[in-house]
Amino acid sequence: MNLQKDLLRKQMRKRKRELTIEQKLVDEQEVFGMIRSLGLLKGVKHVMLYYSLPDELPTHSTVEQWASEGLYQIYLPRVKGDDIEVVPYTGPESLSDDNPFHIAEPVGDAVDPAILDAVIVPGVAFDRHCNRMGRGKGFYDRLLSRGNLYTIGVCHDCQLLDEIPCEPHDRPLDCVISPTLTLISKPKE
Repeated sequence: MNLQKDLLRKQMRKRKRELTIEQKLVDEQEVFGMIRSLGLLKGVKHVMLYYSLPDELPTHSTVEQWASEGLYQIYLPRVKGDDIEVVPYTGPESLSDDNPFHIAEPVGDAVDPAILDAVIVPGVAFDRHCNRMGRGKGFYDRLLSRGNLYTIGVCHDCQLLDEIPCEPHDRPLDCVISPTLTLISKPKE
């Protein structure tokens, strides 16, 4: 157990609780608008988003919009044991909260994560070196270690720090986007 990370997670929870619902929704529009305007998904067909929890940068509107536009095939994560499965998103009716965490997850058959071109990743905190700190269960760490996926971390400004504690297995993301800052460690090829 890493006490430094636990303390940081508590601090981030407090910061995020101070955000209004309106600010969260504005941040969603800013962040995902920036991803588009920068062309970070140019040439991409298969994108994994996440269906946000109340303490994450919202994604519900973006998931619906991107899925309806048909520019990308959208996938969402589903927790199975200690891992994340990748499941195609087919609409809000394809979500169920009948799982141990009682969170909205897609139903249907999982696909090989190798199909993904890009993964948009939530996190508890991010730093200026594109490092990410998650909730501590390692779900995304295991998924992202499976291949050469283009990774985009998304967050509120209050989740950006100068530096977060990292461990040897931690892999920096290719970029991190907040409403006011874009950090790119590896441009999309």
